[in-house]
Amino acid sequence: MVGAALTFAALVLGVAVADPTAALEPRVVSLDYCADQYVLGLADPDHVLAVSDHADDRHSYLRAQAQGVPQIRDDAEDVLALSPDLIVRGYDAGGRAGAYFDRLGLETFELGFASDFDDVEAMIRRTAAALGRPETGEVRISRMRTQLARAADGPRLTALYMTPSGLTTGAGTLMDAFMAAAGFDNIMAQQGKSGWVSLPLEQLHAQQPDIILAAFFDGETAPIDSWSASRHSVFRRMMETTPVIYLDAAALSCGAWFIADEALRAREAANALFHSVDGAMP
Repeated sequence: MVGAALTFAALVLGVAVADPTAALEPRVVSLDYCADQYVLGLADPDHVLAVSDHADDRHSYLRAQAQGVPQIRDDAEDVLALSPDLIVRGYDAGGRAGAYFDRLGLETFELGFASDFDDVEAMIRRTAAALGRPETGEVRISRMRTQLARAADGPRLTALYMTPSGLTTGAGTLMDAFMAAAGFDNIMAQQGKSGWVSLPLEQLHAQQPDIILAAFFDGETAPIDSWSASRHSVFRRMMETTPVIYLDAAALSCGAWFIADEALRAREAANALFHSVDGAMP
């Protein structure tokens, strides 16, 4: 009651009344493409001073939202010139500039690293809180959970994640969690592999998956050179004889809420593929 009276008096006297939530939302810059996704997706646009010079690159999922936002290099002098309240960096990003910011007493926030969707939820909450927008974080988490629940609708299929360089994933990575959430049994995890590994092409010749999940085959984010695994005969034969779903590399380049949208898209694509083969799901 007293607060309301003071606010009324201030209005009568022509005194500006500040939005009490405004002071909780820092003016922010982001220094790499993953930090860009979190800042563009969680912060109030009016509080974003600048994003990195990779924010509108092809591998940036929220590149459309980066249009018109000032860009900045990962350079201490450029950042200092903007006098941000908060500097957001990706996992192990920033290098010497990050240490320099710390020495100057500037507040920095590091996203961290996600190996499953619980980690992603925690990272969303931490970042949203740092940006003074916890409610926005909860909205993102709610949508992510909804999309993951929808992605679970379908038969289990064995799957192999493939990239042009021959990199794939075993158990314990966010990509492995992505596959599990979308109803795919990771064939590399079944073989006892963990983390990021090179494709054991000769082993796969004897044990082929139901489906291949392929990413970074656009020729820009991962150019193919003369020693690439994609030139191997086993690799090429698998791509020709096994159903392939091409994933949006931008959705996978940063562990954020939108990876759940891609999981749902992959599940729907798999359902459509297997319906089209024999008119019924296996």
